[in-house]
Amino acid sequence: MSVLEITRHDHTDKSWDRFVEQHPHATVAHLAAWGSIFEGAYRHQRVYLVAEESGEIAGVLPLVVIRSRLFGRCVVSMPFLDYGGILAEPGSEAERQLADAALDVARERGAQTVGLRQLHPIGVPATTAGERVTMLLPLSSEEAAWKALPSERRNRVRKGEKQGLRAVWGGAELLDDFYRVFAINMRDLGSPVHSRRFFTLMVEELAGVARVLLVRDTGGRAVGAAVCLFFRDTIMVPWVSSLREAFALCPNFVLYWEVIRTGCRSGYRTLDLGRSFRNAGTFEFKRQWGALPHSLPWIFVDVVPGARPSVDRDASRYGHFIEAWKRVPVPIANVVGPMIRRQVPN
Repeated sequence: MSVLEITRHDHTDKSWDRFVEQHPHATVAHLAAWGSIFEGAYRHQRVYLVAEESGEIAGVLPLVVIRSRLFGRCVVSMPFLDYGGILAEPGSEAERQLADAALDVARERGAQTVGLRQLHPIGVPATTAGERVTMLLPLSSEEAAWKALPSERRNRVRKGEKQGLRAVWGGAELLDDFYRVFAINMRDLGSPVHSRRFFTLMVEELAGVARVLLVRDTGGRAVGAAVCLFFRDTIMVPWVSSLREAFALCPNFVLYWEVIRTGCRSGYRTLDLGRSFRNAGTFEFKRQWGALPHSLPWIFVDVVPGARPSVDRDASRYGHFIEAWKRVPVPIANVVGPMIRRQVPN
């Protein structure tokens, strides 16, 4: 009779990604490169859990330990992303043992909570936080996608194109322009910005997966920007921004239509517009592109009884900080922001 064994690693070999690439429930967040990105950008410790049976991988769970003086210590799979969690046969022994091993890691590292950002439900008894959804838009042909858009969307895309906006795809050579737009928008939203190195490492470590998209005006200035992730038959837009001063030009509409058009032309089947709360303004914006909600069965486990909820579980108590951050000058926000952002897993 074969015995299931759980092993821990701080690095992985190619067998990890081979398992991820063939598993039907895998997401881009399960790729091994994210551990290197988080460690290189923020010095977060990575722990790769592998369930093996008869020499074959039966399941994996990537974990990241977030040590935060501001918000408490937590173990997350995966921070800064919409997905992660246990990747194994639903209801299997591998799934159960990986969940137990995650709790062991959290206890050993002195973490208060464990967060598993499941895209698909797992068979482990746990309380899920179902208020979040990801917004998924089915893709087919470019013509069908255009006809499916509400007339208001089409009119705004046309308006942007008539104003001379043009979309450009690229890689590391576009990161300076992307980061300028992204950093200004994050400050305006009251959210500490990711470090520039976070995106540099992403483009380097996930070559062919992470691509930069810019929308430039007639003068060549970037007024809209995104880092998109391409995985299997899905395109994701996790980091996207437009300059408020250019909103009248409709750069965000040109940007999203370019992603849709690229996906249709390249044979992708789904555009993932990212997570939202059902009552948030971003939910309605994404719904108006034709995206449909898919519930996210995220799991949060309190390792320490009575621990206060982690910031990715309940950010409502930080409203005063958000309003104050909107008034911080951008140059200061760009220096201080990443120091705070590294401690916030959501």
